[in-house]
Order: sequence, then C-alpha cells, then structure tokens
Amino acid sequence: MTAPAPPSPAVQLALSVRQGQRRVLCVLVALALAVMLWSVYWLSRTFEARAQEQLQTQQALEADLWARMLSARLEASQRLLSAIAQGMHTSLLDKPEILDALMRQEGSVLSLFESLHVALPSGVVSQHSLAAQSAALGPDGLSALRRTMAEGKPTVSAMPYQQEEPQYLYVLLTVPIRQVDGQVSAALAAMVKYPVALLLPDVLTQPEASQYYLLDRTGVVLAHADSTQRGSSIQQAWPDRQLVQRLLEQPASHHAENLQTATQLLTRVGLPLPQWQVVLLSDAAPTMSAWRPGLPWQSWLWLLGGTLGLAGLSSWWWRRQCAGCSHTQQMLAGSVQSAAVEHVPEAALVQPPRKSALDQARAALGAMPCALLLHMQGKVLLMTSQASVLLGYCKPEAESMTLQQLVVHPSSCTQVQRALQEMTRFEGVVAMRKKDGDVLQVLLSAWTADEDARACVWQLQLPWRHRLAVVMPDAAHAARDSLTGLSGREAFLWNMQSWVVASMPVHAGNGQAQEQMPAQGCVLFADLDHLGMLNESTSRDMGNQVLAHVARLLSSYLQPLGDVARLGGDEFVVLLPGVSLAHAQCIGQALCDAVWQWQPSWHGERYWISISVGVVAVDAQRHAPEEALRAADMACYEAKRRGRCQVAVGQISAQHHSTAADD
Repeated sequence: MTAPAPPSPAVQLALSVRQGQRRVLCVLVALALAVMLWSVYWLSRTFEARAQEQLQTQQALEADLWARMLSARLEASQRLLSAIAQGMHTSLLDKPEILDALMRQEGSVLSLFESLHVALPSGVVSQHSLAAQSAALGPDGLSALRRTMAEGKPTVSAMPYQQEEPQYLYVLLTVPIRQVDGQVSAALAAMVKYPVALLLPDVLTQPEASQYYLLDRTGVVLAHADSTQRGSSIQQAWPDRQLVQRLLEQPASHHAENLQTATQLLTRVGLPLPQWQVVLLSDAAPTMSAWRPGLPWQSWLWLLGGTLGLAGLSSWWWRRQCAGCSHTQQMLAGSVQSAAVEHVPEAALVQPPRKSALDQARAALGAMPCALLLHMQGKVLLMTSQASVLLGYCKPEAESMTLQQLVVHPSSCTQVQRALQEMTRFEGVVAMRKKDGDVLQVLLSAWTADEDARACVWQLQLPWRHRLAVVMPDAAHAARDSLTGLSGREAFLWNMQSWVVASMPVHAGNGQAQEQMPAQGCVLFADLDHLGMLNESTSRDMGNQVLAHVARLLSSYLQPLGDVARLGGDEFVVLLPGVSLAHAQCIGQALCDAVWQWQPSWHGERYWISISVGVVAVDAQRHAPEEALRAADMACYEAKRRGRCQVAVGQISAQHHSTAADD
C-alpha cells in the first residue's frame, strides 16, 4: 500500500492562505471587541464629565441668581433708608416724638421698618417703632451705629437669632445723616424683618439633595429651609471639616465659585456690602450619573450583545466571501496568482479623495468681507453675511435656495452661464429679487471656481454704492475716529447731503432722465447698552475693544449697503439708501443678534454685550439730514426704554416734514 502523495505546492499555498485569513479574522474580531470596550469606557467617562460640568454650570447660575435677588432686596431697603436720612431736618433730631407720629401715620414709608434708631454725637440713641414698646438695640447694633458715626459709611448687619420668631430674619441697616457741608451729624438705623421663606429660592423646583444656606462672615447660618439650623454655626451642620475650613478662610467673590469634594459640590457667591455669602450645597455623586436613568444597565447589556452579534455576523460574512473564492478545485485548476488576486479586498484599491475645489472655495469665501455667493449648477451653496443683508435673507434660509428664486428674469442666469463658458467671467447689471419682493438692480461680477464651470462665484454690488455727488472737504474727510477708523458726525452729514444731491433727477440732452440714486431709504442708529458699567467692572481698555469690534461688525455687515459712522461715545449711525423700512428692521435685528452672540472675555470671565437699534424711513427730497438723525436717535431711545437689545421704528414728525420741504 503506497503512501499518499504530498500535496502540490499550489495546494499548500492555498491552505496557507486560508490559515492566514483565519488568523487575520481572529485578530480583527479581537480588535473590534477591544475597541468596543474602550468606546464604552470612554463614553461613560465622557458622559460623567459632561454631567459634572453641566451640574457646575447650572448650580453656579442658580447661586448667582439667588445672590442677585438678595442684593436687590437689601439695596432697595438701603436706598429707602438713605432717602429718609437725606430728607431729615435737624429739628427732627431734637424732637423724637415727631418720628413716632410719622411712623404711626397711615401710608407713611417709615412704617415699612420695624423700628428706627437715631444716634447723636452726644451718645444718645432714640428708638421709634410701631409697637408701644420696642426692644433696645444690642451691643452689635450699637457698634454698627458707632461705626457709621465714625466712618460715615452705611452698614448692613444681621441681628441675633430670635427663637420666638424663627420664620423671620432681622437685619439692621445704618446710614449717616449729613449736614449741608457734608459733615456727619447723626446716624440713622432701621430694623427690617425679612421672611426667611422669601429669602430662599423656590425649593419645590430644586433637587432634594440640594441645600441652600445664607451665612454671615463668621459662618453663622442666617437662613435655611430647616429652622433648627438657623442661628447655629456651619461647623456644626457640616461634618466635612476641610470644606468648612476652605469656606471660612478664603474670602468669597461676587462671582460664583465652585468647591468640589469627592461626594459634594459647593457653590458660593459673596454679597459685598453685608459681607455675607450664599452657599448652594448638593450631592454630586447621583448627578454625575444622571445620564444613566436614560440608559440603564440592561440597555448596556443589549448594546454589548448587539455588538457581539454584529461582530459574529461580520466574521461569518467574511468567511463566506473568502471561502467562495478559494475552492480546492479552483485552486488546483487555476494559478496561484489568480487566486491571490481574487482575495484582495476592493477597499484596498480605493484611494482617498482629494479635497475638492468646492471645499476650497467655501473656505476662501467665508473669510472675504464682500457680498459673495457660491452656487453649484444653480443651487446656492454658500452666501456671505453681506450678501444676505443685501438681499434681506437670513443666511441659512438663503443657502437652501436656487438662483431661479433670487433672479427676476431666468434669462439672466442663461446669459451669465454663457459668458462664463466663453470668457470665464461676467460683469453687468442683473435684476435680483429681495425677500420682501422688491426688485434690486445689482452690479454683478461672476467667475468660475473650478475648471468645469460647475461652481460659480457671484459678487454683488449696488451701482450707486460708491457714488458721491458732493465733494467732501479734506478736513471733513480726514475727521475719522482714531479708535474705530469710522467717519465722524460731520462726514456722515456730508454723505447724507451727497445722497440728497445724487437722488435728484438729472436729465440728459435728449430729455430723458439718467439713472440716479433712490430718494427713499433709511437711517439706522445703534447704541451700545451699559458700556459705562462694563468700563467700571473691567477697564476702559475692555470698553475700547468692544467699541472697535462692534464698529468692525457694523462695517462688515453693512459694507454693500451704506457707510457707518461713529457719532461719539457708544453711538453709531448708518445711512441706507434704497433700503425699505422692513429690510432695515431685519438688518437691525440681525445686528442685535450678532452682537449678543459675541461674548468677549476679560481675565477669564465672559460678558454679554448688546446694542439697541432705532430705524426711521427717510425721503432725501423731503427730510433734512439733522431731523432724520434726531428721529433715529429717538427711536433708539425707545428701543432702550422697551428693554434694550431690540429694534424700534421711529417716524419724522409732520412739522419736520414741512420744515425740510420749505428748505
């Protein structure tokens, strides 16, 4: 009996190829499982970190709002007491019975306080209250009055805890009484009774694990939902000594500050005048896994099982593909080269695509401050903010439109496309349709963005944009703002006068009127909100940076339509010839949104900036420039009165109409 012949080299090679494929398949499956496990771990860590960051942000916002609410209550009472002190005559200090009568008078503002105390330089302290008998001030109250007499500064201090009235917090406010020459002649103190329930946030809408504390500078609990903790030290309420030590030793800032421990998150905000601090304490452990109720552990098991099933199904499909093209008869009959070629996966032959010219054009157009739009075979792919403002569309809305919707005459698109195919460029006037339905004649410069002329760039410009009918003197032209580089008030009035002249009908020799600028338009007046407060809280350099940025934003947005000028301070004005009132309102709202979305940072802290905008419709042949500017200013004032960060529409009065017409 003869031994079986050894397999041929072709069969040995085929078997070795299949064994190698199995090894590669096992390695791929193991790698897929490792990647899946690492992804699960990374997702869990990412979700926990994101949940912790969200908790810190939300808790800081709640503590900041609570601190602002308490500060507003204390400042309101302090301002009322200061007004009473300013109106007190010297005779009232010598006749305390007058204060008693005023406090008992119905409707008197003095009745808002529990008691009033007047300290004279001689050391005599008079007491006045609604009740027949009132408790005298303790050592802390007398010390606050003496400090006000000596330093001439107001004080806010909490009175000791009253066990018979645990639902109230007694606060003593002191202000100096000054003479005409500014010297302190006496000190006035008022006892205010605040309900603790009104000093705390709405605890019904907060998590059960959150606790709210109002502490003085020594760590005594002034307000808490649990009445048993009021008047006690925070060291007795919290077992974490390290956290209490950090809370009492480090001074509190007027901004929210987070202190993190292993199981608790503490957020505190300081109140400047009384040197109190509000503290929000919550259990961080449940919140860090707050995402898990939406995805319980059973779901993770199903996800793991599904991934394993998908990996098994993929391996089975891969083996079928490999086995289908490696039969023994095929390998014996064919060559080793053909079998190897059949086992090469098609994905290995696919080359990564290069970056297209369209993507390059997107990046280039996004950085150019011009009214540009990019379209591919008639569909708008990209439109700059300037082009959106010119046509009155919102940017996302315009990028989903076609050229047939933007162009009045479809033959214009055909004419532009033919010129691009023949000369790779087009220049001419095209009628385009604005969002409000008006027809706008624009000077179009078009060129192709690739060799196939499929992607095309359109640059839009108003024919009268740079036309000046009145020559501006060199002195007025040179009067530009050194901070923003914009024109000043005189240059803006010259531009308005130039618009008046350019909008007048000019007749040619044949009796036909030549093309002129439109006589109707709008004036847009913008004013920054709370710039003085921003300068006080940061610095004047920060305010200058904000002014320069807003000036660049206005110039960039409105470059296709009109010129921007800075009148002075935080006031800007824009002349918009040929722009309807509805279009100007849309532009003003877009500017308000753009400024509000920009949040500058100063020393790591972000600030919200807003502007108020006033808009008026102007007829160049009827309205005087000064009256139009004044009406736009009053409209901006109306926007501020309504709450700021909005647009208000004004109107030039009939008297102003007749005056401009007579001139």
